[in-house]
Amino acid sequence: MIRILANICFAGSFVAFALSTLGLFRLPDPYTRLHGLGMGDTLGVGLAGLGLFLLSPTAALRIKLVVILVLFWLINPTMSHLVAKAGLIHGVHPVDGTRLIKG
Repeated sequence: MIRILANICFAGSFVAFALSTLGLFRLPDPYTRLHGLGMGDTLGVGLAGLGLFLLSPTAALRIKLVVILVLFWLINPTMSHLVAKAGLIHGVHPVDGTRLIKG
């Protein structure tokens, strides 16, 4: 039963990565692409980590996986935000019709 749940997590991870890759090619400007990739990567790594967590044989390995996931979930959205902010500062314009929130 655990292997079936882990395989479902791995399949969901594959779907998340595939959709984020599709978004990279289909979305109109760098900011929406960055958002699609950031969301897909975070979900994909989370599901892959959950699948590995279910299959891990020892508690030490599970603790390491949780630490890695927490670090990834903190770093990935933060870096996506910083890259988008740097793009705005350096004059990369979003697609026409996008509302910008100044602040």
